[in-house]
Amino acid sequence: PVEVIPMSVSYVKKQISKSIGGSPIIREGFTTDNGNLILDVHGLKIENPKTLENKLNNIVGVVTNGLFANRGADILLLGTPNGVKTIKHCNE
Repeated sequence: PVEVIPMSVSYVKKQISKSIGGSPIIREGFTTDNGNLILDVHGLKIENPKTLENKLNNIVGVVTNGLFANRGADILLLGTPNGVKTIKHCNE
């Protein structure tokens, strides 16, 4: 997912298609807490997530994206058949 300022959606879609690849599609019926839109990019090949995250974030109009490659999560919440499983990051 890529969070985009509404007035820049067309530009961001063109830039993603042209410079990164994949097919960006607006997530229908959804806006973020800040009133922005989400683009879901289908058919995207992620070979270097950190580089891709930086490229996406450097497109004018992009607020952020959901790769989180440059700063990993400290806690993961995973849905399982037995409920939520919590995994905490440990540097030890």
